[in-house]
Amino acid sequence: MDKKTGILTRAALLLAIALVFQFVKMGQLITGSGINAVLILAAQVCGLPWAMAIGFTTPFMAVVLGVQPSAMIIVVPFIIVSNILYATIYSLLKGRSRIIGVIAAAFAKFGLLYSAVNLFLTVQPPIKAALSFPQLLTALIGGTIALAVIKVTEKIEKK
Repeated sequence: MDKKTGILTRAALLLAIALVFQFVKMGQLITGSGINAVLILAAQVCGLPWAMAIGFTTPFMAVVLGVQPSAMIIVVPFIIVSNILYATIYSLLKGRSRIIGVIAAAFAKFGLLYSAVNLFLTVQPPIKAALSFPQLLTALIGGTIALAVIKVTEKIEKK
């Protein structure tokens, strides 16, 4: 398998995992953490363009598949941008420190979504709550899970 095919295969697998997290409806903590883990993994093993594509696709598909209520449509563009921001900041900082990359990316994602629902949009209180502090938590948990997976896979690859 050539390199491009391998990257495409990994990206497709990660997208499928993210969609399963959404479709199974395991609650925001698990679903959000899982999708954020996928975004960091995609940025690490597939590259930023693929992570961005997954970050774009997952919120869009959540609405299309009926996973998210129709009231969430107004925030989908902000979720897309926050996912892309999360992957981008991690990608920019991972060379210095993956941990700092995850932390900075998590705070940026949280900051964007928090600002969107508290300063720019008029949304229902449950949406405002879901897109506030839980976003920081799920971004940090997902990033931590991704870093653990990356560490384990790198050890396996060295053997």
